[in-house]
Amino acid sequence: MNEYKNFSAYFDTIMDFLDYNKWINFTKENIKKDSTILDLACGSGIFLVNMNLYGYPTDGLDLSSQMIDLCRDKIFINHIFCDLYEQDMTNFKIDKKYDNITCYFDSINHLNSINDVKKLFDSVYDHLNDEGLFLFDIFSYDRFLDADNTDISEDFEDFSYNWKMNVELPNTLHHHIKITGNDNFEENYDEHFYDYNELIDDKRFELVKIVGDFKKKLTKKSERILIILKKKTSIL
Repeated sequence: MNEYKNFSAYFDTIMDFLDYNKWINFTKENIKKDSTILDLACGSGIFLVNMNLYGYPTDGLDLSSQMIDLCRDKIFINHIFCDLYEQDMTNFKIDKKYDNITCYFDSINHLNSINDVKKLFDSVYDHLNDEGLFLFDIFSYDRFLDADNTDISEDFEDFSYNWKMNVELPNTLHHHIKITGNDNFEENYDEHFYDYNELIDDKRFELVKIVGDFKKKLTKKSERILIILKKKTSIL
């Protein structure tokens, strides 16, 4: 799994194009009002902060200490009281359970193997209340292929970046990021395509919903697949 280091300081600026309201509204539409949330791979905390402000008690977990620091700054500025955990989402241990667990923004695609994904599901199951929901997204196979040979550059006031992506079949998307400015560094990380059918653990979870690009129906043209699972109260 990838752990953002130097890149974390530039994350919010570079990722400003993301419309977080899509994930916020999708979550609000599918969970009970005031129910608790654990946001896995919470990153710099934009989703987490907004859910708290909307009245959903939301804690966060991330592997990156730098991202946790950014998240902590946001909750301080917004006068929010919540818990943050610097842990690996594939084997986290927290002394509490939640009504909902979220894992958005391709975070599952950052896991290095299907075995890591299964470990994630083990940890999620253990930390959900009975009939609790697991809401997550992954990119589609077409989106994975379309990302090949992507080359993005942008200049900001105090730094510039170049972001290249290349597909390495059968399932790896390699990212190379170069930052120039006050700091000069390069970082590499990988994402991996997973067939959503491999991720639905029907022994312990019930499939509640699967949609494409925040719409009602998943189609072949969908770039983002969103899935909601419910923890079963008994396992046969």
